[in-house]
Amino acid sequence: MRAILKQTSWLFVAQSLTRVVSFFYTIFLAKTLGVSDFGLFSVALAYYSIISSVADFGLNRFLIREVAKNKERAPELLAHVTFLRLLLSSIFFAVFAVVLYSLDADKMRVSLILLATLAILPQAIALTLDAVFIAIQNLKFSAISLFISSLTTSFAGLGLVGYGFGPMGAVAALIFGQVIYVLVLLFFLQNQGFLKLSQFKLSTLKQALIGSLPYGLIGVLGLLYFRIDTVLLSYIKGSFETGIYAAAYRFLEAIMFIPTSFSYALFPVMVKLHNSNNLSRLYFKSIKLMGLLGIFLMLLFILVLPLLIEVFLPSYLQAIDVIRILAISIPFIFIATPGVQIMLSTEKYLKTVIFLSLFTVAFNITLNLFFIPVYGFIAAAWITVLSEVLSFAVFFLFIQYKILDQKR
Repeated sequence: MRAILKQTSWLFVAQSLTRVVSFFYTIFLAKTLGVSDFGLFSVALAYYSIISSVADFGLNRFLIREVAKNKERAPELLAHVTFLRLLLSSIFFAVFAVVLYSLDADKMRVSLILLATLAILPQAIALTLDAVFIAIQNLKFSAISLFISSLTTSFAGLGLVGYGFGPMGAVAALIFGQVIYVLVLLFFLQNQGFLKLSQFKLSTLKQALIGSLPYGLIGVLGLLYFRIDTVLLSYIKGSFETGIYAAAYRFLEAIMFIPTSFSYALFPVMVKLHNSNNLSRLYFKSIKLMGLLGIFLMLLFILVLPLLIEVFLPSYLQAIDVIRILAISIPFIFIATPGVQIMLSTEKYLKTVIFLSLFTVAFNITLNLFFIPVYGFIAAAWITVLSEVLSFAVFFLFIQYKILDQKR
């Protein structure tokens, strides 16, 4: 656990500093763009995240798992996975552009979404490069690269939006930040000796595609789960309600780096410990730690964040109720993290993860379609809470009775 926390601390510090900048950047965007344009920008980001997950196809998770098992294969796997990610990203972007232009009559929204999804190309390279550092449990370089990228995005956005480029400027800053992300990671990988020429093999490409497929499906389901409420709000209730909800949700997203950072450090360890009796001990220690953090942050959200909204974003006062509701979901999101890593660390339970994810996504989408038309963003917030409670419960019960009990 000490080694995991040490690696987590690198990302935690970098992301903490980044989130401070991002907090004020979000406030700047919300005030400068206005509620409707901020809503448009948030929808573009939601599509960017969804298409990014689809284009990832689970290749990063596969790369981390395989390099964690055998570090010597890192250069070979890195070359093949990078090629596949760029190919898939380009295909998905082309198909998505045609479908979006055909179905969405709002050309301003379409243009903004397509510009945002262009950022998946540099991001595909960056996240693949970063996966090597995650696999070898050297998150120092991941942390520094991410911090520089986020800082670049924020400052570029301040300049572009400040000079009147509106949501298009904010999206252009996102693309620029991803390009910087790639360049910094390339520099670190070159210094660490991981950038080596590797002969392309069809067998390795096939292995990567087959091995990544379950992770890809899980990733798509996960992003649908997190983003579908924003998309549905946009089409059912319009940009204003989406802007209110998105402002509150962005603050929830801002703390997701904590469970994400922890999972980056935890996953390679669980790959190695999966058949060990120490797995159960690590799992419950992780739950206790994440649960305490989650409760602390929930209280901060409920007690402190509304005061900051009143001071910095008076036109978003309606978002305070959404923030207080979403805060309830934080402990459940945090304590679910260790269980998800257990089930993803071996191929044995990937089909079960897909099934359970389908169940929780269907629950989320059904309730959103039923209640958003009537209750708007308040419904979306409560459905997020209910979905997180359900997600934790089903995964916890499965892990307890189907995995841990069998190891005793």
